[in-house]
Amino acid sequence: MSLAYVVTAYKQPSQFARLIDALWHPDDHFAIHVDAKTPPEVHREFARVAEGRSNIVFVKPVPVYWSGFGLCQAEWEAMNALLGRKGWTHMINITGQDFPLKTRDEMLAELEARPHVNHMRVHLLADTKPHFRRRFRWVCVEIGGKLRRLPIPYPKPRTFRNDWYGDGWHILTREFCEWAAAAPVAQDILRWFRRVKHPHESWYQAMMMSSPFAGTVDRDNKRMIKWVRNSGNPKVLTMDDLPDLLASPAFFARKFDESVDADVLKVLAGRLRTLVPA
Repeated sequence: MSLAYVVTAYKQPSQFARLIDALWHPDDHFAIHVDAKTPPEVHREFARVAEGRSNIVFVKPVPVYWSGFGLCQAEWEAMNALLGRKGWTHMINITGQDFPLKTRDEMLAELEARPHVNHMRVHLLADTKPHFRRRFRWVCVEIGGKLRRLPIPYPKPRTFRNDWYGDGWHILTREFCEWAAAAPVAQDILRWFRRVKHPHESWYQAMMMSSPFAGTVDRDNKRMIKWVRNSGNPKVLTMDDLPDLLASPAFFARKFDESVDADVLKVLAGRLRTLVPA
């Protein structure tokens, strides 16, 4: 059993190096996307981190704009790249500002205990605030580096139900990924979500609930995130958060910023090294 990772990043290749050093295993697979807007010299620094590691591939860069479809496109291309590699059973998406809280063996043990479960937050839109549904009322396009809402009503999808939301973090089985790569309804979902706001919080939910795997979902996506009050932004985690990080049952936490607090990353990395059998 092995794992596949989709890693999206746009800055701080040195922090990306910390992440890869903590995660890398020769039996796992990594598909990396670096934002097309990132300067070429920074792209080259990311590539240097992967030198000598044949199980790390970089997918074609696309521009990622806040609330737009670029991040979805990047993850979709990475998933398809990973499907060309054999052996892995679960795909985990993370960013360059995430960091593991569990060792590889700990993660594999939990996943092996329930091998056909997909870990993803899925909630009914009917159970949430109206602003989520407003995201889908108007056609949205990316123009001039921003997502812009046009005064054009957006038709509801015809081939699938758009009744769910969640967040963008998940652990997906290979079986689901193979279905998504081939299913016509998944292509319909891809096309439809290109023209809405914040598709990253709904598109995989729509695919999952349109698939034969809808009954396999566990809403625990194995992430620890602290949200800034009255904001949609995650808190930058520091040494002040270390007790919560050490006590968390999550696989990963986000987000970290080495320019704010590198010590917490050093402590977490050191702890993982002590837990790995010699």
